[in-house]
Amino acid sequence: MKQGNPADIVYDYIKNQIVTKAIYPGTRIVEEELVRETGVSRTPVRSALMRLAYDGLIQQQPNRGAVVAKPSATDLRQVYEARAVLEVGAFRAAVHRRSEESVLQMEQNLQKQQDLKNLFNMTEYVQLNREFHWIITMEAQNAYYEKYLNELQNKVATYLLFWDTSTTNSLSLDLHRRIFEAFRDRDEQKGVLALMEDLQLAEECVRESQQL
Repeated sequence: MKQGNPADIVYDYIKNQIVTKAIYPGTRIVEEELVRETGVSRTPVRSALMRLAYDGLIQQQPNRGAVVAKPSATDLRQVYEARAVLEVGAFRAAVHRRSEESVLQMEQNLQKQQDLKNLFNMTEYVQLNREFHWIITMEAQNAYYEKYLNELQNKVATYLLFWDTSTTNSLSLDLHRRIFEAFRDRDEQKGVLALMEDLQLAEECVRESQQL
């Protein structure tokens, strides 16, 4: 086991197991096993579990303790409904306010997504996906979009960790390319259509992968 902050070691260990599908939603997480597997004491294990619960990766259930989280159908619907309204609004504002620097940032992000296509890493994909959409949010130059979309995108990042993208990554990349082109060309209508397709794809994939 790698060296470092004991709580971080446990956090990364469990998160990696979730991302790599070594453990699935509903799987019980036993403190004694984590102590044995990571070589750290109970206190940092509990600290890591609290952080994982805060991030939405695990849930504390009566009589079972910590289990790998599973998004509910209601929560998933509410998050994506709210995100669609807010992010479309942010895009409409961003295409008229965006800087040339933000276009370059989005293009560089898109290239990293393309590079990742041949050697896929779920954790990196989640980060790149969040950064891609966050560029839109920031260029809207609206503090309320930033506040509420930050919370929603944190939720979405958690959902994507449970999502098997092996068959949909190419389609997502194509949609991101269309969003980028519309952002670059200040084409509001084209961008909104691609963005709505992208959000719908993400919601459907999470729903199917979790059988919601």
